[in-house]
Parts: sequence; C-alpha cells; structure tokens
Amino acid sequence: MTHMEIKALEHAGRTSMVWTEGYDGESHYGAVLKALAPALFILVVATALMLAIL
Repeated sequence: MTHMEIKALEHAGRTSMVWTEGYDGESHYGAVLKALAPALFILVVATALMLAIL
C-alpha cells in the first residue's frame, strides 16, 4: 500500500462534522448561574471554614 493510498483511506474515514445548533441570540445568564451555583457554594463553605480556623 502506498503512502497516497493510506492518506486517501485516512481522509475517507473522517466525516465532516457540522454544528447543527446555532446561536439563538439570547444571553443565558440564568443557566450559567445555575451551573456555577454548586462551585460557588463550595467556595463559600471553604472560605467560611478557613476563616473559622483563624
């Protein structure tokens, strides 16, 4: 098998992925805050514990 045949087979195995969902033009601040809430809660608890140790 030649180098060109190997390259052609590698290229044929790849599919072109297309992003099907488009940007809807809205800001999703509520969803972002909901996703960050657990991390913020952990940071607040860790800060409170560190201040309590002092």
